[in-house]
Amino acid sequence: METHFVHSHGMDIPINVHLCSGHAKATIVYYHGGGLMYGSGGDLPLEYVETICSAGYHLVCMNYLLAPESPLSHIIDSAYDGLNWLLQHKTHLLGREDCPYVLFGRSAGAFLALILANRLREEGKALPSALWLFYGYYNLRHSEFSGPSKYYQSLPHIPSELVPSFHQAQPRTQARVEERYFLYVYARQQGMWPKMLGATSGEEVPRSQLTLLPPAFLTASTGDRDVPFTFSQTMHVSMPNSFFLPVYGLEHDYDRDPQRPESQALYQQAIQWLDGILFSP
Repeated sequence: METHFVHSHGMDIPINVHLCSGHAKATIVYYHGGGLMYGSGGDLPLEYVETICSAGYHLVCMNYLLAPESPLSHIIDSAYDGLNWLLQHKTHLLGREDCPYVLFGRSAGAFLALILANRLREEGKALPSALWLFYGYYNLRHSEFSGPSKYYQSLPHIPSELVPSFHQAQPRTQARVEERYFLYVYARQQGMWPKMLGATSGEEVPRSQLTLLPPAFLTASTGDRDVPFTFSQTMHVSMPNSFFLPVYGLEHDYDRDPQRPESQALYQQAIQWLDGILFSP
């Protein structure tokens, strides 16, 4: 693995590059989840890194600015700056200028992947060949996000006294779940998540524009209590050449355990689908 740094909004943001051996089919660019408040590009289990690279794909794991120290506009900018830097240095980093790329996001990372793909489209730039969208969403206006979450209200109450002020705090680009999960729970319990992200109405992908994005592989669980399952259903209906792999009764990030049969099947099917998108006549 090689680590590089991209400067955005006054921060040096790390990017981890995992190269496959031999001639790569494409580069998969990964954005982690964590409610845009915690997480790291290094959170993808090693088993998945090895599965992707052994299938003939480079894997680039991105980091980005986190809320609430940074507003959503800066978070998106930092993710976009990292992607543009990667695309400008493909020959040096990946060994070939013509290497196709795929945007891959889990949960909040899928939200960012959609935002970035749509921004590239609006700016007339070359789009990714495909998207991997795992239990994601395309806006923050759902009542489960903009109001108190019944599920998170069922968890132990987080009092406001435990939530520090983040005004004037140093921006963060990585944070362990143990450090910040309580902050996300508080935001969801209070119905303040979009507010704590500093979100505005323009930071989304309108449903009408989903139809203009590249082919997508989607997955989500009917038992997801964090992101409504209907987001993935809607994206599947709206996005051309999309494939939807539903699972039933499992938790939000059901692939967190690489030993689970559903997790192993997920990555194998995603790679098989991607091979078909890239190499079908």
